Amino acid sequence: MKKTLCLLLAMTMFSLLAVCPLPDARGESRELTILIYICGSDLESEDGEASTDIREMVSSGIGSSGAVNVLLATGGASRWNGYPFSTRNVQYYRLDQSGPVLLKDAGRMSMGDARTLNSFIRYGLANAPANRYMMILWDHGGGPVHGVCNDENYRDDGLSLTELKKGLTDGLQGNRLDIIGFDCCLMNCVDLCSDLYGIADYSVVSQELVSGTGLDYDGWMKPVANNPGITSREVARLIVDTYIADNARGRRGSTATMTVVDSARMPQVMEAANAFSKSLASMLSTNLAGVVRLRGQLTSFGEFMDTDASDLVDVFDMCDAFSALLPQESADLKEAALQAVCYNSTTGDIAGYAHGLSFFLPYKTVLSEKKDILSHYSGQKDSYSALASTLTSQVASSGYAMSASSYTPNNFYSSYDNSCSGSLCDIWDGYYGDYCSFNDAYDACGGNIWSGLNSSCGSVWDGYSTCSGIWDGYLQSQPVSTPSASGIWTGLTDQPEPTPVPQPAATTPPGQQADAAAALNNIWAGLLHPGNEYYQPGENNQNVQAGISEAVSAEGMLESVESYFSSSTLSAQMVYSLQLTKEDLNHLSTANGVLNKKEGDEIIRYGNMGKTTIDWSTGLILSMFDGSWPMLEGQMIRAEYFYAEESGSVRFVIPARVNGLKMYLLGNSSADGETTLLGATQGYDENGFAIRGVIPLEEGMTIYPLFTAVSADGTEREYEGSAVVIPADGAKLTWGKIPSGNYQYCFALTDLSGQAHYTDRIPLTF
Repeated sequence: MKKTLCLLLAMTMFSLLAVCPLPDARGESRELTILIYICGSDLESEDGEASTDIREMVSSGIGSSGAVNVLLATGGASRWNGYPFSTRNVQYYRLDQSGPVLLKDAGRMSMGDARTLNSFIRYGLANAPANRYMMILWDHGGGPVHGVCNDENYRDDGLSLTELKKGLTDGLQGNRLDIIGFDCCLMNCVDLCSDLYGIADYSVVSQELVSGTGLDYDGWMKPVANNPGITSREVARLIVDTYIADNARGRRGSTATMTVVDSARMPQVMEAANAFSKSLASMLSTNLAGVVRLRGQLTSFGEFMDTDASDLVDVFDMCDAFSALLPQESADLKEAALQAVCYNSTTGDIAGYAHGLSFFLPYKTVLSEKKDILSHYSGQKDSYSALASTLTSQVASSGYAMSASSYTPNNFYSSYDNSCSGSLCDIWDGYYGDYCSFNDAYDACGGNIWSGLNSSCGSVWDGYSTCSGIWDGYLQSQPVSTPSASGIWTGLTDQPEPTPVPQPAATTPPGQQADAAAALNNIWAGLLHPGNEYYQPGENNQNVQAGISEAVSAEGMLESVESYFSSSTLSAQMVYSLQLTKEDLNHLSTANGVLNKKEGDEIIRYGNMGKTTIDWSTGLILSMFDGSWPMLEGQMIRAEYFYAEESGSVRFVIPARVNGLKMYLLGNSSADGETTLLGATQGYDENGFAIRGVIPLEEGMTIYPLFTAVSADGTEREYEGSAVVIPADGAKLTWGKIPSGNYQYCFALTDLSGQAHYTDRIPLTF
């Protein structure tokens, strides 16, 4: 728990320093020396987060221990909120029972310079000798591309991974740290952990964003102060456990994870990572589409939406995703990573995709950060770096003028308030004529699709085989000849002996009935095997090749349709389809149905809707929608969802303006359906660093949900929804039926470079 000491005491202490110079920390060797490199940056100048953590260190009592030295290097901030540290110079302090005691003013230096880090380490080892050494770096972190510790007094100069390794190596001069920890976002990656081999026995790093509360210094330093002989591995586990416990209390930290990595195991990890990277890179020239689609299945840590992500993915999840394509390389890398991750813990909401080690696999940030990625990785000789460079270059150059605007979604089946439209409904009318109402529960025609949706028999997708439904009324004289398949097709094709149903006098000529029956046959058979069947399994093409088909195909498409409709609680059901050309399919990364609304002369995009599946062999896309939408205090919002499959939980972000500042609302929906709004964050700054900390949503705050407005000429602008004022008992996120309005539907087709292309829109009336 964060604790605060009296600021007056700190100010009094520093007034004494001005007249009473203090000796340095040189003395007899102690059990442990902890070096803490605090680059305050805007985290301190705006929010005082570094000062808060220093007060925690004092509160822990570690400064009173006769067996532990704690030395601080401070700098990098234009303003200090809790202590009168210099805003111009780097200074060294010793932590005693009263607080920080000045040891040395090191002068004007950037904390983003390797020489500054080097000098502090040398000073610490010379003046605070000990049996063991550990180090903590405190500030922003941006992963392998952006590094760590950006000094706002030097135009946000930061330590790249190369500079970090040099500063550590030159400073230690052959000595070794027992532990190095990063109180910084996104610094868990194969690159960094491999660099730390020979520098530190254990690294303590986070795959995700680190909360504004940071490490719980009071929580882990107190046991160390009481028992200085505790092993380094136990200290590392303490840091992890107290951080996760602190974040879990009150849900302040949103998605929190922390890992202890055994540096001695990293050479094997890097060897396996290079083998995996080399094999994957060799496929990019012939199967970029397959690789990109597999990459698209993975969640990037620190992901908000659009290009706000790190492109760091979990090694274990990545190996699972690519196992069909690279079975041996994936298995070897996964096993090596398993040996290196000696301890990992998370808050429950991200347990499904944070297993302890990250891999840089660029995709989502390529268009916005191509220059930075290539600057960092180009010229490095290992295969891991070569994959990052090659994938970045190929993805960035794979933009494609998709003919999306020429596509019009097909309303396959739409029913709302006892009405019916769409291809299936047209076929029904043509087949049975006017006698049989589509909306009657059961009649002489043998039942109907609507009863299947709303009765205990289940839905249209499964009701045919176990109860009366549309298929029971299907004429035996018109057998369906679709290939053998599962799900709906089993019920349609494998009915042993359909019982003929007496038919009333037909109002439609027999020839038209036969034509309609054939059309009904074709529309169902065409779902899996349309006329434009481009590829057969195993055929050499970008979509089905060397295991890609098993990894990214739409296997289970109909099962997902069945699950979607069976679980729906609303009376509105919609299925839209799109058939891509072969060329467009070859350049497709992903597709989503998009809900739009007409507002004056503009179209407002509300975001992706329902469940969308793609058959990568045929180019058929199905998107489903049941009329429900996320609501913040009754107001429609745009939400992006990220799923943790193992835990069953969902985290989400909502773009909004909070008290005039553009931010993201963060939330979590647990497996039992409980939804919690955690607060708000600003996402990433202009330097590519994630902004730590979650701002609580307090009573009286005004929130405007944000959407995209599109004018007739295609110009896009930010659009604010209606104001939501946070009530006394907190804001609530729920799912509800969308209100009446002039809605429209389209597909967003995203090409391999990440560019979205929007199809024509069709009416969607509620």
